Amino acid sequence: MEKIIVIGGIGTAIVIADQIYDAHKRFGADIEVMGLALDDLSHGPSINGYPILCPIREAYEKYKSFEDVKFIYSLYRPDLMRERSQLLYGLNIPSEKFINFIHPSVMLAKSARIGFGNVLLANVVVNCNVHLGNFNTVNSGTLLGHDIVVGNNNYFAGQVCVGSGLSIGNENFFGLNTSIRNGIGIGNNNIVGMSSNITKNVGNENILYGNPAQIKPKLNNIIR
Repeated sequence: MEKIIVIGGIGTAIVIADQIYDAHKRFGADIEVMGLALDDLSHGPSINGYPILCPIREAYEKYKSFEDVKFIYSLYRPDLMRERSQLLYGLNIPSEKFINFIHPSVMLAKSARIGFGNVLLANVVVNCNVHLGNFNTVNSGTLLGHDIVVGNNNYFAGQVCVGSGLSIGNENFFGLNTSIRNGIGIGNNNIVGMSSNITKNVGNENILYGNPAQIKPKLNNIIR
């Protein structure tokens, strides 16, 4: 059985842990959550019953010798996508130690190509000829249309509808119920607000929302 350490501890990290539990409990998947790697101990020694095993930067060194221990990275935040991606790569965890978690209810086309470190949660649909890079989180009910290319470190909230024949770069955040038109291109490090409808090409480092989605001030103008 593969034992999973989720890097992260609130929000999506616990959603992922619970879906791994569901995959094992209901579908008999040979996988279980060992615990969490997290620096913030303000929640106590465990979160929702999942023990905090160690700080983030100690996780690989502590567990690298265990062949059945794998990692999932879940520390993304809409306004810190690039910074959180840099944190991930700074951990220097080899790619083979990251698992693709694909919930048993996912419809995954046989022609789809997937990198490593991805999370596809319950009832996601991945249609034919999708090329999904690394470290993407795809939340429940999301549709990835046919013949699309998705880069790395993107976050798709629940019920996102991605049209067909389009391309998406790296480190983008797509809010709940976002829709993306067929055939367009989206660059890097964009934040898309919930229920937005993207109908035109989008460059890099924008905030968008609305129907149709309109570009708002650049990310570097946000006070963090």
